[in-house]
Amino acid sequence: MSDQALRVPRQPSRPKKARSAERKRRSAVPANEPGAPISLAPLNRLAGYLIRQAQLWVFQDFNETLAPLDVRPVQFSILTLIGENPGLSQMALSRVLGIVRSGLVPLLDSLEGRGLLKRSASTTDRRSHALYLTADGRTLLVRANALVGEHEERLRQKVGPSGHKQLLKVLEVFGRGI
Repeated sequence: MSDQALRVPRQPSRPKKARSAERKRRSAVPANEPGAPISLAPLNRLAGYLIRQAQLWVFQDFNETLAPLDVRPVQFSILTLIGENPGLSQMALSRVLGIVRSGLVPLLDSLEGRGLLKRSASTTDRRSHALYLTADGRTLLVRANALVGEHEERLRQKVGPSGHKQLLKVLEVFGRGI
């Protein structure tokens, strides 16, 4: 059999304009078009999804707010708790923030290196350290709290005053500590 006999005859070629129109019809799925709305209806009925979206907004705004002080959310939490509870042990801080001890040590080292906190030998347990803010740590925390107040006001404006109160009430169940 010759090569000629094995060849399948080609379909006549359609004009380029017709091929382009067909591609457009096939790709007319709205979600694939730039700027087309994407339905989030199934996700918007899930509390976990909405909490995550809120967290993304809050963390972005919080990070931008505290960026001038070079303070991240976890550092703010650490400084706040030590400021509120002078002499707090590393173990108690680790437990209440849900940070494993090996993860907490570098954070404390960093804050101590910046002169914001100091570790002292515990008077009740020689194996642990008591944590205290330094004068610089207290000063930075005052500035951070002022900025965090601005952040909280932006959140209040986003959800409205009554929505903000409801949000705090609902989320309080997660903030009671361990």
